Amino acid sequence: MATNKDKLLESAQKNLKKKQVGKAIKDYSKIVELDPADVRSRQKLAELYVRTNKNTEAYEQYESIAKYFSTNGFYLKAIAIYKQMQRLDPGQVALFNRLAELNEKQGMLGNAMAEYRNLVDYYGRNGMIADEIKTLEKMRDLDLNNLNVRVKLAEVFANNDREDEGYAELEAVLEILSDKGDFDKILKLYKMFMPLYPNNKKLQMGLALAFYEKGDFGRGVIILENLLKDKPNDPDLLRLLGRGYSDLKKWTKSCETYQHLLDMDPTDLDIRESMIKCEIDSSQYERALAELEEWKDTFFKADRLDRLKEYYEILKEKLVDNSVVFQTLDSIYELTGEGEKLLDIISERDDEQEEMIVDETLSDSLLGLADEDIQVSELDFELTDESDDLTFDIVEDETVDLQLESALDGGFAGESADSDAIIELDVDDSLDFVQSKSNDLEFSFDLEDENSEESTPVVERNLQADLDEAEFYIQQGLYAEAEKLCRDILADTPDSVECSQKLEEIEALLNREQEQPVVAEKSTAANPLFDKISDIDFDFGLNSSLPGETAEKKIFKTDVDEQIAADDMESHYNLGIAYREMGLLDDAISEFEKAEKEPARYVDCQTLKGLSFSDKADYANAELMFQQALDSPHLEDIQRLNLGYELGLLYERAERSSDALISYKDVFAQDNNYRDVRDKISVLKNALGIIEDNSPIVLEEKKDRISFL
Repeated sequence: MATNKDKLLESAQKNLKKKQVGKAIKDYSKIVELDPADVRSRQKLAELYVRTNKNTEAYEQYESIAKYFSTNGFYLKAIAIYKQMQRLDPGQVALFNRLAELNEKQGMLGNAMAEYRNLVDYYGRNGMIADEIKTLEKMRDLDLNNLNVRVKLAEVFANNDREDEGYAELEAVLEILSDKGDFDKILKLYKMFMPLYPNNKKLQMGLALAFYEKGDFGRGVIILENLLKDKPNDPDLLRLLGRGYSDLKKWTKSCETYQHLLDMDPTDLDIRESMIKCEIDSSQYERALAELEEWKDTFFKADRLDRLKEYYEILKEKLVDNSVVFQTLDSIYELTGEGEKLLDIISERDDEQEEMIVDETLSDSLLGLADEDIQVSELDFELTDESDDLTFDIVEDETVDLQLESALDGGFAGESADSDAIIELDVDDSLDFVQSKSNDLEFSFDLEDENSEESTPVVERNLQADLDEAEFYIQQGLYAEAEKLCRDILADTPDSVECSQKLEEIEALLNREQEQPVVAEKSTAANPLFDKISDIDFDFGLNSSLPGETAEKKIFKTDVDEQIAADDMESHYNLGIAYREMGLLDDAISEFEKAEKEPARYVDCQTLKGLSFSDKADYANAELMFQQALDSPHLEDIQRLNLGYELGLLYERAERSSDALISYKDVFAQDNNYRDVRDKISVLKNALGIIEDNSPIVLEEKKDRISFL
């Protein structure tokens, strides 16, 4: 016996066939009252409400269905229902949160993040700062490696009187990017956050380091010089400045900086090495040698013998007649077990001396002076006497150059093999290397004039480069430096019109600066130090607008998309099916696109995308999806049949009967019993007026006949 519910269902079906939707709604309403757990009937009732534009009533029914599905663990179905509710009432912010939570439970973190970012967008536009921060914190905790989320959170903190928390997030992001070596993004971050933290010295030093890593030492040095004004004895700043000056080949400033550091801590061998390297690079070889001779024992005890060897080998090539270099290098080779190198050095020097003697003998022979042996002997004797006098003077004066000459005369020409053992790296008082350094070797680090006289070549001024540097100074607000540089340019090229104009601009800026003191504004005034860091803004992705902004600002979309791609492909596939059943075709297509990244799902996803496009009457895209599926290397025979049949149906719907017939014939050729393909071909042939005795169907019928002939 039929129950009341069965009768109502039968009545509802009859009313729908008669297109009496109002009566059908009454029937389904009664069914739901009788059986509240009948989700199918409730869903049908909601769909009928939507058809009659009763969105409020439909929303209520969908909400009951969604709660039932989510309570019972059917998260994908619940998500599909909430999406349908979102279509009915897009302004319901709570739906974003519910969808985010359900996606998170289903393990689809990318979808969850996408829903949360919609919340961030809404809260940001409506000035709901507390809710915006709370949501961003939830996103951060959900995925700590999503740097764009953390950058957005840092920005919101900084703009809303929570600078310390914002700076902590920013530091965490900068540390991760630094470990990755991604200094392009680091520079963009500095450009974004320096106006928010205009007085943060640590951030400015970090920016200088980022410039260094990118090879832009000029800008890095300018920032460090500004910082040094407040902390003239900061060793970290001085170290970085010394390095920057060296890379810019500003040897005088580099040496002065390293000397300042050594005055603060003479035992710092790292700085001592940097100083020596700077002196060698700037061709101050005698200074470098004096420094090395004084500190070589300390370097040896600190296990820095390799660096000593490196420096002395350079000096060997530069100071070819300096015996101190050869003697110390001899000791180093003995300590490193490379004694054979010393023999090569001595051999080279002996060969040079022999060549000189041979040349003199040949010239004497050619000039016919062989009969003057007595006179030559007397001359030799006189020279020897003079040499002895010179040797006496050498010891008395204790100058390095003369002492080295004496060592060459006595040490390499006629000493025994035992002489090699005399020079040890641990210098004793008898050798007196340190004490033999005369007062002439003491020096200060004001080396401009000396360098120009000794070895630094006069470099022709590059006018355009100097003007660019002056412009950079202006951009940094360093007007005094820019003015000095322009005046130096005009001293060399007084007819430079461009430089004169720039100098007038600088003077105007200086006057304006004196008349109007600059008042720093929080986060709104751009810091001139960083205006030219990058021409590219940080593209974070999510479309959102901050309060008061008319244009949308992109925030952290990229990382969210990467997370979506990493989510469970099976979940996306099932969610796509649920969306399609609910009529949410665009959402279904989106989910299938995510799921198709799994190769085993590619053909199925392309097929379902094609069906979804077909449901939307987008036949061109539907055909494209089917063709892409047919071209897949993973295509199976049964899938080829299905796709051929679906293409036939698609062509029929698009009123392309000839193409439909071709598709059906292709299916028939593979499997003549596939679904209703035989009937499809007959109907289309009749519609097109085609009569073929040798058609696939006729031939098949002839095969089935029995002949008695």
